[in-house]
Amino acid sequence: MVEAFLLVAPEPPTIGELAQGAVVSEAEIETALATMALADGRGWVLVRHGNRVQLASAPRFAEAVRRFLGLDRETRLSPAAIETLGVVAYRQPVTRAEIEAVRGVDCAGVLGTLLGRELVEPVGRLPTVGNPIQYGTTPAFLRHFSLRSLADLPPLGEVDGRDAALLLAAAATHAESG
Repeated sequence: MVEAFLLVAPEPPTIGELAQGAVVSEAEIETALATMALADGRGWVLVRHGNRVQLASAPRFAEAVRRFLGLDRETRLSPAAIETLGVVAYRQPVTRAEIEAVRGVDCAGVLGTLLGRELVEPVGRLPTVGNPIQYGTTPAFLRHFSLRSLADLPPLGEVDGRDAALLLAAAATHAESG
């Protein structure tokens, strides 16, 4: 039943929403999700983003899915966008000023593009003067890089933007081969 809910949900549901729909406990939903996550040989993977969960196409089928959907190569992200995404992914929640401090350049335009493509989103406000917006990644970010969760990102010590971009590229390559 959980799989059916995930297939028809217009947005990734929370564990609580799945439990309410199935009229079972959240623990039972977690057990069902754990069983689904172990499923091998399927065309989908279970993707978790915080307390939300969804089905996404399996990374090994990424190229075939792109062809099927008619997605052309022009939709690739620029190096600046990947670098900015790397900073957000590894340091979230992060403000625009913090991203710019890491990258060393203005990122307003790139951040606007990433917001428009729904790869990052506002996740809160920093409780300091001006209450700047903090940004984090979205489920679309996980899908774009064929990640099941942020835990699938390669480990990182101190990040600068270029290192983060390289690690994101490595994560995407690893996911496509795995």
